[in-house]
Amino acid sequence: MLRQIRFGRQAILSQPVPVKKPSLLALLLGLIPFVAMCFSVALWDRIDPMILGVPFNIAWLVCWIVLTSLCMWAAYRVEAARDKKDSGAR
Repeated sequence: MLRQIRFGRQAILSQPVPVKKPSLLALLLGLIPFVAMCFSVALWDRIDPMILGVPFNIAWLVCWIVLTSLCMWAAYRVEAARDKKDSGAR
């Protein structure tokens, strides 16, 4: 018997929800922006050259903020394709 506790409009289930581990490709796609922003500081830690009027280090970070969205979208697509393949095999 599944027991639910209601708080407003959300239901909290008393049984755990099964969770699948992400694929290695999805994990790597998620780590690319992290590594590019955190561990490449020695490569881009300079003011010159200027890109569109901003120092290179700021342009690098803004570029990776945008690219992070693309990496996360790609990781989502990898996982969605994997889920679709797994549900079709059942």
